[in-house]
Amino acid sequence: MDIYQQIWDADQSGNGVKPILDGTDAAPDTGYVRVAATHRPGSGDLKLLPEVVIPDHKKTTYGLVRALFDNYVLDEREAEIETPEERTEVHDLLEAIVDTSPMQVARAYISEETGTPVSRDRWCATLTEQWFRRFSQGGDRDLSGFEHVFVGEQEGPKVQGYHCWYKYYLDDGFASEIDRNRFPGFRDDRIVYLRGLGENGQENFPESVTVSYRWDAPDYDARAVRPLTKPVGGFFVGCSVEGLMALGAVRAHRGARAPKEAVINGARYDLKVFLDQSGRFVRTFYPVYLGPAGERPVGGTVTGANDGGPPATPRVVSGSVKIVAALVNPMGADDGKETVTLVNAGVGSVNLDGWFLVDKMNNRFGIKDVTLAPGMATTILLPRLSIQLSNKGGEIRLVNRDGATAHLVTYSKAQADRQGETIVF
Repeated sequence: MDIYQQIWDADQSGNGVKPILDGTDAAPDTGYVRVAATHRPGSGDLKLLPEVVIPDHKKTTYGLVRALFDNYVLDEREAEIETPEERTEVHDLLEAIVDTSPMQVARAYISEETGTPVSRDRWCATLTEQWFRRFSQGGDRDLSGFEHVFVGEQEGPKVQGYHCWYKYYLDDGFASEIDRNRFPGFRDDRIVYLRGLGENGQENFPESVTVSYRWDAPDYDARAVRPLTKPVGGFFVGCSVEGLMALGAVRAHRGARAPKEAVINGARYDLKVFLDQSGRFVRTFYPVYLGPAGERPVGGTVTGANDGGPPATPRVVSGSVKIVAALVNPMGADDGKETVTLVNAGVGSVNLDGWFLVDKMNNRFGIKDVTLAPGMATTILLPRLSIQLSNKGGEIRLVNRDGATAHLVTYSKAQADRQGETIVF
């Protein structure tokens, strides 16, 4: 399974709340975010997220992150002065999220990919450096990934960053919860929706939005409002602060070299990340919707596609890369010893970064750092907790970065019974 889907699923089992399309029912006990249809013409008072239900048992990290939203200077050129109270708020948030499910998935992935144990203290230090350490760049001082991604900054008449759905929701009607009633002169509704910019079926996937809006941003130092415009803004919907930070931490970690693209609940995204000049600090992180993945995600059909009917049939294309062999039943325990062998039967090189191997239960393993020259083969060792090659018979699919099945093979229980033998297709 895609590491980003793993993080998303872990977050949904924790403090994440389910994004749903307008007109869809959801369970209040697990929480949900209702997403308006952004493809229709907008008016300034359109609520992009008209209803949010966060159950009490999930509210802790939302309250902790909300406490940080008013800690930053609006203009990215201005100096930041961090108070002891604000340092405590950052510490409290990190302590609350470091051991959550999505953070554990991200931490385990980075440990496995880098071959280096990551202790709890080291993981805390990594998150602090990536998201909260101050740095200067391009004449702007005291920047941080958290401020840019979760809060938003002013650059002239424009909004920079601001990729947090929860803050957008609060600014769109509940902004006094950010100010903690310290500035009664500021309005509760500070978002003016301009238009939806989603294309290629994005309106069918409530997990993300692409919109244009105006933010009447509060300048706390001047006690004034600065009308700023976000010509194009995009963010995931429904993930908690720890879910979004875990996705970004994996994508931004240089040693892990995680895939640049993600498939989450049937939609494909380019996960954009930019670091500072030293490569240590997150400057920005946000998703760019690329289109439907064309695959059935674990546990259901593609969101918005073929709803109410049978699962959509995966699109199959003809490709030059083939699955030619698999070690399904290694000697001893199978975990971490199964392999799949691919060969490029074509006349041109093929870069497999962003491709997947998929088992019959739709578990996925992302391929990276593999380019096959014509006639060349590669054997991929499958790590634990990736795809599972059942000894009772099954199938293996090779899925390209467009979400289409490039090759599919099946094998029988009789073939898999021969322990230690590689099956040749």
